[in-house]
Amino acid sequence: MSQRPRLSDILYGDVLGRIQRGQFPGDGKLPSEKELSQSFGVSRPIVREALRRLREDGLIQSRQGAGSFVVGAEEPPRPANGAQGIQTISDVRRIYQFRIALEGEVAYAAALNRNEALLAAVKKELDAIDQAIRTGKIGVQQDSDFHTAIARATQNQYFEAALAAVRPHLDYVIDLARSFSVLHSAGHLAMVQREHAAVYEAIRDGDAVKAREAMQAHIRNAQERVFDGIHL
Repeated sequence: MSQRPRLSDILYGDVLGRIQRGQFPGDGKLPSEKELSQSFGVSRPIVREALRRLREDGLIQSRQGAGSFVVGAEEPPRPANGAQGIQTISDVRRIYQFRIALEGEVAYAAALNRNEALLAAVKKELDAIDQAIRTGKIGVQQDSDFHTAIARATQNQYFEAALAAVRPHLDYVIDLARSFSVLHSAGHLAMVQREHAAVYEAIRDGDAVKAREAMQAHIRNAQERVFDGIHL
């Protein structure tokens, strides 16, 4: 499997596209780190990393005391993208918006329609995430399989098909969120896993409203961890 791009890779491509389209013209000054951070809705470390890559590729240069300036519009190779169609920061935000809407309803339906065997399958994937954390792995596959098991528990093939159709995109943002998580403490990882457990417990208890709320909260928290570095 090819390595998925980081959020800074996507920001790099986003800024590069604006340079190529003349929105950031040659010899023109780029907005400041703070302005780029506010404009794209990402943290300043993400902006800093994207600008570093642009400098290394000879597309911008820093002038002491003046900021960063565009020096060329040649297109270097873009990072390989494991989820086709994700080209901008806005695309990543749209994926999270889609997940909140769809997977909230998936969890709701799973709580209403799960049976013992399907519930056991969800618990098995929850335990697999625990095992991945204990062995120091990111656990993207296990996390993705957990969400797939919940879709299967709805006993509605259309929910399952909808998730399968966009799984490369979902895997991409799961990878982003979990990659950010591994930079933090074991306590932080445990907190993320408690979000998964809250979803499972609501489904187990047949509380559809609580399951929807727990899933939506989990995905919103993941989005904030990626974009803002918030320790939720």
